[in-house]
Amino acid sequence: MIYTGITALDEMIGGGVPAGKRVLFSLAPGVDGQQFMFSTLNCAHRMGKRCLVIVPYTSAEAFLSDLSTTPYGVEHDNRMIILDTNTFEEIEARSRTPEEKFAAWETRIDAVYERTSLDAVFLYCNRLCDDIGTEKALSLFTEWCMRRGATLFVEYLNLYDEKHLDALTASNPFDLVISIGEGYGNLLFVNHFKVRHVTWTSLPVREIPYVIREDGSVSPQIPKIVVTGPVDAGKTTFIQTVSENWVSSDRIGISGSPTTVAMDFGHPLVSCRGFEITLVGTPGQEHFGPIINHLLTNATGVIFIVDGTSVESLCRGMEILETVRQMGVPFVIAVNKREMPGQLSDATLRTIMRLSERTPLSHISALNREEAMGVIDALIVLITRETFME
Repeated sequence: MIYTGITALDEMIGGGVPAGKRVLFSLAPGVDGQQFMFSTLNCAHRMGKRCLVIVPYTSAEAFLSDLSTTPYGVEHDNRMIILDTNTFEEIEARSRTPEEKFAAWETRIDAVYERTSLDAVFLYCNRLCDDIGTEKALSLFTEWCMRRGATLFVEYLNLYDEKHLDALTASNPFDLVISIGEGYGNLLFVNHFKVRHVTWTSLPVREIPYVIREDGSVSPQIPKIVVTGPVDAGKTTFIQTVSENWVSSDRIGISGSPTTVAMDFGHPLVSCRGFEITLVGTPGQEHFGPIINHLLTNATGVIFIVDGTSVESLCRGMEILETVRQMGVPFVIAVNKREMPGQLSDATLRTIMRLSERTPLSHISALNREEAMGVIDALIVLITRETFME
């Protein structure tokens, strides 16, 4: 297995890429997505894999220099062979037809394999596609890697659209296809990746947002998880527990205890399963309904927190839960105050809230970080790996 080094992606695809599989990273124009291939190459090299890197568009020195400006830099040693623009131009000079160029490339990579058996091939294919044709270029390497048992990683700049990508992958036996695209909803400075196809695990097609940090690393995001539920359920406590720092709009309520009147905000971002997550907490009183609805807008997922000792609390929260249902976003239930007597049973909770058995329900203490993080973990799995049905 070879890891991509992007923890969130590796988690989604079952840990990494099994040996001998064929992977396509398809980049939309203008997307800062080359780090996906950089990270995978870096992981393969650190794992001791023997890698052939084909970069027809630049020199080996320039390619390694680009890598060195990111966290994914590698040392050019005897486990890494690079065929660069010099190889491309040499074959170009000696071959006239696409067929001759195809044969020349096949001979060259056969010669490399005879000198050192390869574990993985990393192909930057666009210049070869322009030279000998996209179908020929991709079939050359997919078929060669199938015969040799090497894992193939291809970066392809898709200058067209997703229909073109569908046609491309329909005629080439890729086991994993990841498209990297521009934008994510109404969020500025955020792009997305999408696992469009994977053969070794079941995975729904989902757009996952990411940003490139200042150091050049890939940071997958869950941009907005809303923590909501009835008043006094423990929403603010939950956010305090999982966040290193937090911002709250609590005020002293009629009962004399703090109550949220606008929103809570978990900051800096909470990390779980390789994702950086922004938590937003809502007030719980019914008269804050417009604020709650506004905060739920564009949520990626919802954590609905209830007091597990109070039927009255559950009933007060049903209007909020119905709003969440109508949104159609993944949600989980956190039943708070586990440490207190009088806990309602799962059957009672599911009956009152009309929950299917598929909806994750966890009994927790919002003061316990491990238990609170377990709720976030369950929601991330629902967002990324399962088809949500309620």
